[in-house]
Amino acid sequence: MHEPVVTEFSTTDPEQARALIAEAYRDNRLRVRGSVENYRFEHDRCDLGDVHFDFLHNTLTTEVVVQPLGRMVLLRVLDGVLEIDDGLSDRRFGPGDVFAGPHPGHDYRTGLHRARLQVTGIDLALFTGVDPAQDGGAIERLSYEPVSIVKAQRWRRTVEYVTGLFSEPGVENGPLVLGAAGRLMAAVALDTFIAGEGEERPCDRRDAVPDTVRRGIAFLEANPDLDLGVADVARACRVSVRALQLAFRRHLDTTPMAYLRRVRLDRARAELRDAEPGAAGTITRVAAKWGFLDGSRFSAHYRAAFGESPSQTLRRS
Repeated sequence: MHEPVVTEFSTTDPEQARALIAEAYRDNRLRVRGSVENYRFEHDRCDLGDVHFDFLHNTLTTEVVVQPLGRMVLLRVLDGVLEIDDGLSDRRFGPGDVFAGPHPGHDYRTGLHRARLQVTGIDLALFTGVDPAQDGGAIERLSYEPVSIVKAQRWRRTVEYVTGLFSEPGVENGPLVLGAAGRLMAAVALDTFIAGEGEERPCDRRDAVPDTVRRGIAFLEANPDLDLGVADVARACRVSVRALQLAFRRHLDTTPMAYLRRVRLDRARAELRDAEPGAAGTITRVAAKWGFLDGSRFSAHYRAAFGESPSQTLRRS
């Protein structure tokens, strides 16, 4: 593990995209479908050595054939469609899906269809000693189907927590912090993507986590700053409003708009924690930014969610 190295890259040239993928992942063959004039590829990375966190955006349908990665790669689809064929299975994923990517030792083909992805790569050496009971067969026991909603949310929070540790420029991180971050990512990856003895794999009960709910969660968490109605969410999930509402009620015991409100409350709380305690109008400004124009209703929702008022959070920031 080493100090974070942050890079940002974008191009409209498929050959430059191929070169970037070769440098960041492995040698590859890349082909774009559609007019190259409309092509755009973006890749941002926070590299800690044994662990890297990437954001990838591809605007057109792109097919890439890649050599074995030699590391565990965990993905979260934010938008669009991703297809992976690594010789073991041919899989298709959509918004909200969180899953283990291609087998580390296999060539693979991937198709990106206007996809936005969050990608975490972990060196296989980090898994040695994390859980002695799982060291030997960790890769063989990877589950390549989307994980449950609960595990997906925990994985997202873990990635956000660790990347947040290294997001402030100019802050040096000692080897103890870097080592602990690497071990944390490896431990959570084992618990999230490798099934224990007798544990039911996601593919055994596909109806337990419907695609509609995964897509809805991903869309809402990626776009809480947009003016959204339930019809917008249903359109993004490619289902009717009634189907969306029934799916959220059945599997999350809530509504899409209530889920969006909680996401916005989480963002508001994060801003209050980072704000200067004495700044005038902070609570009103933050509430309005996240769509709460009525201060009393914002405070009521906030207290119900977090057990304290916005002002109490601000005083402790």
